[in-house]
Amino acid sequence: MPVPHQQSPVLILASESPRRKELLRRTGADFLCVPADVAEYSEGDIPDELPAKNALLKAEFVAERFPEHFVLGADTGVFSGQKMLGKPADHEDAVRMLSALSGTTHRVITGTALVCRSRQIKVVWSTVSYVSMGVLSREDIENYLRCVYVLDKAGAYAIQEHPELLKASWQGELENIIGLPLLKLNEVLKSYQIVKNQA
Repeated sequence: MPVPHQQSPVLILASESPRRKELLRRTGADFLCVPADVAEYSEGDIPDELPAKNALLKAEFVAERFPEHFVLGADTGVFSGQKMLGKPADHEDAVRMLSALSGTTHRVITGTALVCRSRQIKVVWSTVSYVSMGVLSREDIENYLRCVYVLDKAGAYAIQEHPELLKASWQGELENIIGLPLLKLNEVLKSYQIVKNQA
């Protein structure tokens, strides 16, 4: 991982997620990746706030090493009722999660944080989208799991990979469900001139 030069601020993504890297490239920002090695929050008094707390935790961990630079942290939670579903531990855990989501509409919340310690900048926000899944049989679920690797995905699915197998539809920003809400992020990056307004 190249160490940023200290002369000019750069953007650092506190993640190695291929999905987040791909989404962040769409903003036109130049960035480096430095993953945050932190123990994420998995429960709290207000579950909806967990993704934002985790996003800030990741951003501040990396910003401590690179105080002159902007650091972007993000965390996506899939919520079944008030319970946040993490990444499945194994195949049967994935089956259990998808069975719980079958025939329901659930929330996907991505917390996003932009931090620059030297400038005392800390911007944190949450974005909510909704995913509806059809009624899924065990065969439907097993068919999906044969097609999509889910052990690294919260809620045991990726909306961008074969949503038809989950009979899935959504409301809100698709990129938020994938892992990085670009509408607000673009505004924030432009406000700090990390990306330029288009002429």
